[in-house]
Amino acid sequence: MSIVPLTTAVNKHLLRRLLQLAQARRITATQDIVDIHGALVVANGTHLEADHFDALAGRKLKKTIESSLRVEHPVDTPLIVDTARRIIDTSVPVRRILRAAGASSPLELLAAMTFNEPMRLLLTLVHNEGPHALEHAVSVSLLSLGMAATLRLPAEEQFAAGLAGLLHDIGELYIAPAWLEPGKRLAPHEWAQLVIHPRLGQMLVAELADYPPSVARAIAEHHERCDGTGYPRQAPGKHISAPGQAVLVAEMIAGVLGKDHPLERAELALKIVPGEHARDLVSAISGALRQEARQAPAAHEEMSGTEEPQRLHRRIAAALDLGDQLLGGPGAKSPHSTEMLGQMLVRIETIQRAFISTGLSHDIGLVDDGVLLFEKSVATREIQWRLRDIARDLALHSAGSPDEKALFAGLIALLDDDSDGPLAHEAKNAPAPKLAARLPASFAGSLAYAS
Repeated sequence: MSIVPLTTAVNKHLLRRLLQLAQARRITATQDIVDIHGALVVANGTHLEADHFDALAGRKLKKTIESSLRVEHPVDTPLIVDTARRIIDTSVPVRRILRAAGASSPLELLAAMTFNEPMRLLLTLVHNEGPHALEHAVSVSLLSLGMAATLRLPAEEQFAAGLAGLLHDIGELYIAPAWLEPGKRLAPHEWAQLVIHPRLGQMLVAELADYPPSVARAIAEHHERCDGTGYPRQAPGKHISAPGQAVLVAEMIAGVLGKDHPLERAELALKIVPGEHARDLVSAISGALRQEARQAPAAHEEMSGTEEPQRLHRRIAAALDLGDQLLGGPGAKSPHSTEMLGQMLVRIETIQRAFISTGLSHDIGLVDDGVLLFEKSVATREIQWRLRDIARDLALHSAGSPDEKALFAGLIALLDDDSDGPLAHEAKNAPAPKLAARLPASFAGSLAYAS
């Protein structure tokens, strides 16, 4: 994977975050900051204030701004270790995963990590993003160490996974905060603003830090999937490094730690579409769940605002029908359009099989069963996400062609529409789902990779 050098143009979103940080902690120039024409912008030793940041706006520098600044009281190894210790002490799911994975010394590995000035600056900016931003980064690092131990990786690759987990989202510092608002729902084409952050993180670590190349690579891979449906490269499993596979599963788990029954959610998310994640890592979550009896979740709040499974089933069938129509119609003229449609139809068929395997459209016996109601809700949302992923990919890959944008517009809207309103397209002869005669006590255990 080739790495494009960092631009020396000052990113306006990073600059705004630096200005906010400077209001709380002193930021000092560690060398003369000079633009590409040789003009001095900020002198070595200057404590940067608002007017200095104004002077830097829009400039292209001889050296990257990140390599020219030092922050007072930065995030460093002791704070990271203290944060990790607190997470282990207070988070039962993290503790159970680390125990099941056999990760015996995660704090020692974290204590061995070192950070130069640019990395300390970026970690401090992450910490300044919100009360839980650093905690999330450290949680992903701990879980990455656990997943790396599960894969029995050599010590240096476990270390790389832990570092990559800690630094995985530093690329988001270069994205407008409006796109990162918690709970913000992105339209398919708006994902173009976000899918760049793994590559940005890779470039930052490769150029600004002196870490093994495996660290930057794992950061680039933390939103990939083993079946080739992730981003930014849609790389299949054989092209995703082992540390990268550890981090991508860890990041997904960390995303549900703040919700009720996080391990149950994680197990369903990892299993629902076979092939998305390494089998050993899926088994590790199941192993963590086996360490103590499962509790029956209450799902009445979880179900609110969720698309009904019957509509979801019809929507999947409608997407397949519309995709077939487009593939056989006059609009799909180019090889690129035909290839995209073919790949999309394969992905939707995989999702349809996953939907049927859960028995989601079979409501008998669900009303008073908390476990099944919970799993029904989580599985519905996971399948909705997979359809939205396809909408995202179609939107991004067709963005450069007005003809393809017009061709795929209706299909993208259908894949993204998880409301409870009428469908814009209905399959003429949608087959009824082939369901088992009766539902299991919990369908999570019946999904692929069950152990």
